[in-house]
Amino acid sequence: MLKAIFFDAAGILYTRDGHTEEFALKLLHEKGYETEVSPQQLNTLVTLKSQANQGLLDHAAYWDEFLSMRGVPDPAQRRQLTSEIENYSNNVLPIPGVRETLQELKNHGYLLGIITDTMYPLEWKMRRLEKVGVADLLDIIACSTDLGAHKPDPAIYSHALKQASLSPSEAVFVGHLGIELQGAHAAGMVTISIDPALEEKADYRCRSLPEVLTLPILQETSAAPLR
Repeated sequence: MLKAIFFDAAGILYTRDGHTEEFALKLLHEKGYETEVSPQQLNTLVTLKSQANQGLLDHAAYWDEFLSMRGVPDPAQRRQLTSEIENYSNNVLPIPGVRETLQELKNHGYLLGIITDTMYPLEWKMRRLEKVGVADLLDIIACSTDLGAHKPDPAIYSHALKQASLSPSEAVFVGHLGIELQGAHAAGMVTISIDPALEEKADYRCRSLPEVLTLPILQETSAAPLR
């Protein structure tokens, strides 16, 4: 029987006008800097981002290297640009129907939580969730920078399950990226993909989060019919 539902955060519980790295590249272009890097530099940035997501590298150090590789020579200017990038990242927007969906699931007795990758402190993540009005509905938080592991590492899913005192088969993971859904599946969780194009593989696929309420698996495990 399903007892808990875990969500990715960005792209599921809140959104932005665009990806943060797209904003950073646009900012560089506007100021006349390079936006392309060599394959070797790109590989280095991928490694550094993974380290930042695990809390092994400060987020500001990641962005400093991101900017330095694209020719921003002055440390003071890199700090200023980093501040603009981080402000953009924190400027999250609510997704219609998300608060209502989580409230409905909460009303029907499900534990709710997030399993989230971020290079930023957990406090920043919680402020974003507060801004879009869902933080108070979450019971369990599994955050990569706190755990030293990021999706699809089984450790981050296991940490969430351990907090809930549940087995994998008693929990659902709701995400939108193939790699995170694969990680949850490998951990033994039921997976739900939120994908308007219905392209990502999962046990169940929905075009939007409110559609989750109509899934038979939740209707079957709820004490009363979901709306």
